[in-house]
Amino acid sequence: MAKPDKEQVKTAREKLLERVQGRFPDRQFVRPEGQEGQDGQLADLDEAINEMMDADASQIAENASMNEKLAKVLYRDPKAADFLNMMIETGDPRAALIEVFGDELAELATEEGRGKFQTQLEDYRERARKSRELEEQDQQNYESFLERLDNWGNEHNLSNEEKAAVAVRLIDIAQKGGVSMFDEDDFNTVWRGTHYESDVEAARKEGLVAGRNERIEANRKTRGTAGGSTMPSINGGRGGSMPKPEPPKPYNPWDEIV
Repeated sequence: MAKPDKEQVKTAREKLLERVQGRFPDRQFVRPEGQEGQDGQLADLDEAINEMMDADASQIAENASMNEKLAKVLYRDPKAADFLNMMIETGDPRAALIEVFGDELAELATEEGRGKFQTQLEDYRERARKSRELEEQDQQNYESFLERLDNWGNEHNLSNEEKAAVAVRLIDIAQKGGVSMFDEDDFNTVWRGTHYESDVEAARKEGLVAGRNERIEANRKTRGTAGGSTMPSINGGRGGSMPKPEPPKPYNPWDEIV
């Protein structure tokens, strides 16, 4: 019985190439076999590796700075560490506050206690107020959107299902816009919308030209025949052919005597 082939061991360069290709999927680091430009390939790979290392170094520096700030807070107030651990364990910051600080939170109910944290309390209230305003405005905008969509759909004789499909498509585009994740369907939708009037006008002109050519061809066939030598009638279209001219009469001198 034949033994299964061992898994192919990848070289360090192949592993590195896989990582770089995963980070930059839109780039081509491997040239097709027989294609020239190996020097260019190596330059592309080197540049990508440098970008990866710069990005990692920047992220490491940012994380180190944040960790340093957090460490200082936890060192100054051991309860902060207890609160952080409890919040991570329970997933509920309110419960963690009560568990760690307990009756100390009751100070916030007194005038003196509120005075100690007046600035933070005012900041919280301002954030809460703005949040409520945004929620109310968003709800008003959504209701107005549905009303305008309903009126527009009625003008175009759309069913409720067709109106809903339009709403879902618009919401989908809006959500993708928040993370810049548009796809080809979105591109096609926008392209058709921005070129609709010009396409309709081009189709109208094309139809006019086609209709004019058809009329010209129909008139030409009506006037002509298979031989193309028949002359039009001069007797008002009543049919018949042209009369033959009569030969001249012999000269008679008596015809001049009245």
